[in-house]
Amino acid sequence: MTHWDAAVVGAGPAGSTTALLLARAGARVLLLDRARFPRDKPCSEYLSPETTRVLERLGGGVLDAVAAASHARLTGMKVVAPSGAAMIGRFGRFGRSGHERFSYALPRTTFDTILRRAAEAAGAEVREGVKVENLVYDRGAVGGVVARETYRARVVIGADGLRSVVARRLGGIRTSPPRRFAFTAHVSDVAGVTDIGEMHIGRTGYVGLGPIGDGVTTVALVVPARTLKERPDFFDALNRFPGLAGRFDPRRLERAVLATGPFAQWSRRSVAPGGGALLVGDAADFFDPFTGQGIYSALRGAELAAAAVIDTLTTGASLGAYARARRREFTGKWLLERVIALGIGWPALAERVVGRLARRSDLADLLVRATGNCVPARSVLAPHVLARLLW
Repeated sequence: MTHWDAAVVGAGPAGSTTALLLARAGARVLLLDRARFPRDKPCSEYLSPETTRVLERLGGGVLDAVAAASHARLTGMKVVAPSGAAMIGRFGRFGRSGHERFSYALPRTTFDTILRRAAEAAGAEVREGVKVENLVYDRGAVGGVVARETYRARVVIGADGLRSVVARRLGGIRTSPPRRFAFTAHVSDVAGVTDIGEMHIGRTGYVGLGPIGDGVTTVALVVPARTLKERPDFFDALNRFPGLAGRFDPRRLERAVLATGPFAQWSRRSVAPGGGALLVGDAADFFDPFTGQGIYSALRGAELAAAAVIDTLTTGASLGAYARARRREFTGKWLLERVIALGIGWPALAERVVGRLARRSDLADLLVRATGNCVPARSVLAPHVLARLLW
């Protein structure tokens, strides 16, 4: 039986990036995924501007591959209130170069495959079509995973998404309101699509959309779980939003509607109590799609996870440093996401804030840059800024 330094469960952005960094550091890495690539995922398919820096740090031609495959770029975001009132915020420009900040946008089938191949090129052994079902314990610590066979590893990394088997086996999964489901699709020839991403807030839910190249737009309908008695008619639901009515031709559906949820799920512990395992990406906590934080958080979390695992493998240090690093890195983002979720679920508040942002382009830019990870979340969470959003 082969003993691995690290077994990574899930070859999405978080898992593949963690595997890549560990393999490059000389670790023996096994990367497992239940799917076979390329595979689709319900996602906004938006890489926030700061994600580019992470991809650049990965090296190995990853950023070049993403740039070559991305035929769409976003330079800002538009938010439309239930009444149809709208604000636009832009990512701005880099300080010294003056170059415009932008975000790449490309299908997950392409993006995830780029990262999976990069992990394999770095030396990770990739096995697709492998469903992990349980964990192996050794003297109280996690010591591997069980699939169609048992894989022993010094450290297990759970990067298997919102329905993480690793997280469930570790225990401590929590949920909090609001609980929402998302329905996503690719639609071509959507009227009025530009290089500005769009978020449309409704009385019960919201819609996000943006181009991903070749005339195709990714569209995500997000609705509260309490309103779902049956699967909604996708295009009928879109047409109920003032800023979206009449912009879609159902005959131009390019990919079947995919569903995911409910969101607002997180793990009480990102590191196994007895050691030997940690969680990264959506397996650790799931960001509401409205903020567009998911992929950046997956990649940045992978950097933190890899650093902690390398330290554990080389010095025997506890993985607890990873949990502390996550708190330092993501606490502001978690708080900002919760504040935004409150506004989405309260139409009157959404109207007031969007109205203020429409009149104050500086505040609109600040909010969009914070959600795009261009500036720290605390820039928006400061009391005087929150007060200006309301009064």
